[in-house]
Amino acid sequence: GRGAIGVITANTGVGKSHFLVQMGANAMRHGKNVLHYTFELTESAVGIRYDSNLCNISSSDVRDNKKQVMEFYEKAEDLGRLMIKEYPTGAASVTTIRNHIEKLALRNFKPSLILIDYADIMRSSRQYDSLRHELKLIYEELRNLSMELRVPIWTASQANRDSANSDIVGLENMSEAYGKAMVADLVVSISRKPAEKATGSGRLFVAK
Repeated sequence: GRGAIGVITANTGVGKSHFLVQMGANAMRHGKNVLHYTFELTESAVGIRYDSNLCNISSSDVRDNKKQVMEFYEKAEDLGRLMIKEYPTGAASVTTIRNHIEKLALRNFKPSLILIDYADIMRSSRQYDSLRHELKLIYEELRNLSMELRVPIWTASQANRDSANSDIVGLENMSEAYGKAMVADLVVSISRKPAEKATGSGRLFVAK
């Protein structure tokens, strides 16, 4: 394990948060411990998405199938552990996250993958006049944390409005993009035109 920062970028409502849950669930299936930070959804909403993904049942059916969900977790011997932590939008900085990870270490929880939904709505440690500079600093601090912990961090980033009808969402479509794109090790975009949402299809593009 060495550190790296990966970013999934897409328009609103395309599935960035679901993509991060999918990554976390797959890491758990491989016995990896996952630490998932959420700044918009509640902890229980994120938990339901993991239950849905791991147990292969629709999110809307999770609450009515508690018994089936509990049985799945009781039988799943090699499943990694999951920790979900919620902070209000704009409340958590990279320092907040570092302190939380140190507390978890005292409770014997060490993540193999950290997911942050999402870095653009974190608090930076220094205020700049320009949002672009502030976001770049957040991404730099996250990358440093990742290198320090030797654990990959994946986050999501909003794509700008121009990308809504694009076949391919590129680096130029990341909101306040250039600094974030420079810092990230890997950038993957999802694009789905309105007609494709109906058929459940879309495109993944490795932008960097």
